[in-house]
Amino acid sequence: MFRGSGKSSNWILIRNYIEYFLIYCFMGWIYESIWCDVIYHRRGFLNRGFLWGPWLPIYGIGFFIILGILTVLKIKKPLLVFISGTVIATSAELLASYILEITTGDYMWDYTGYFMNYDGRIALVPGLMFGLLIYAAICHLQPAIIRFQEKYRNNRIHNISFLIISALFIADLLCRIWLGSNFGSI
Repeated sequence: MFRGSGKSSNWILIRNYIEYFLIYCFMGWIYESIWCDVIYHRRGFLNRGFLWGPWLPIYGIGFFIILGILTVLKIKKPLLVFISGTVIATSAELLASYILEITTGDYMWDYTGYFMNYDGRIALVPGLMFGLLIYAAICHLQPAIIRFQEKYRNNRIHNISFLIISALFIADLLCRIWLGSNFGSI
């Protein structure tokens, strides 16, 4: 199905990047929905995304941005990945809060009451958590994903699973256009 070179190798490259995106969307959903709500805040399970499925696209997009920045800066040492990831993610969260406030009148989180918060927009603990997640993703998870993809590149179950999950994600995105945000059901 995906053997050979040329167009099939281009397809494999595209599939790999889409898989990275979907995996990090899912990992972000786990972090937000389970760690933040169930474990840290003890509010019980909440689907934190604007989609119904278990994915938060901002984490998939964020992964590519962070990976790109770290690649351009040639940062590979784990401690520097953690520090850079913390600074980049915290800066992005601060910027996003202002963009959301300008465009929608509000932003979607409030760190008021957190230690070392700035105007409720950013805080020390969430910033360090993002740095830890980025370290884990770049230094451990991404190499494991690449090894998995290389090992199972032509595996039929892998390829069919990829197609099904991708179709579900796209259907979920398209449904948001007509059904509105998931936040109304929370």
